[in-house]
Amino acid sequence: AALSPEGANGVTRSRGLPLRIIVGSPSTLMYLSEERPDRACRPSRDQGRHWSCSNFSIPSPGHDCDSHWNSYFIGLRGLHDGASSKGHLKYDVNQYLRRSINTTSSSILSKDIRDRWATKDVRFLFGSQDTVHCNVGACNNKCEAMLTGKNRLQRGLNFMSYLQRLFPGSEPVWSTYNGGHSAGLAYASRHFTAWAFEDFKAVRETGGEAEEPASPDGEDDGEADEDQEQRCTAEEGDPYASGAFIECCGDLVKTF
Repeated sequence: AALSPEGANGVTRSRGLPLRIIVGSPSTLMYLSEERPDRACRPSRDQGRHWSCSNFSIPSPGHDCDSHWNSYFIGLRGLHDGASSKGHLKYDVNQYLRRSINTTSSSILSKDIRDRWATKDVRFLFGSQDTVHCNVGACNNKCEAMLTGKNRLQRGLNFMSYLQRLFPGSEPVWSTYNGGHSAGLAYASRHFTAWAFEDFKAVRETGGEAEEPASPDGEDDGEADEDQEQRCTAEEGDPYASGAFIECCGDLVKTF
């Protein structure tokens, strides 16, 4: 979503077709500057889906994560020209970026990536119960990743606050669904359906721009409609609903 030239200005490069990127509860999120959530923004105890972070700062060089906290793929360090040698992942990413962006220096590359990101249609979907601590294997628990949050939901919400700070005056588009880390529940949520299918169907039928979903972004699917709150239930005994069969609206959906 951040590095690809596709989706700039909301369209594909070759044919100018609408392109929307939907990100679902990732283990790690790439920060586009050196700032990270302050310690108070990443408590070990889950704070729920209404959590927000207002304090960001640059970690202490030489103390936080041996100064690797901003390295790719948590950050953008090491992707500019000459930063890595052939045979390394960062070198390969640099070669990819050179096709569409200025990579001559770290500062120029970071600015160009941020400017391009600001034109993309990127949306985020998080599980309201995707709160298992990363130290037990639920997500990346390396030092640089732990600086962004202690569980997937917290990391996602911290990143939403970060994007508001990075792009003043803009509002990231995001929502939650009622459940844990489950592809089936995410795909069955009404926001995913609207973002992935209904919006573009409206564009095809009217020839114009699709309207936003009726409910506000960030609203939990379960709370938005009490009748639907329990419409999707995972097999008991599976905290991540991984490999479980999910019963959704009378249909069985296999998660991956």
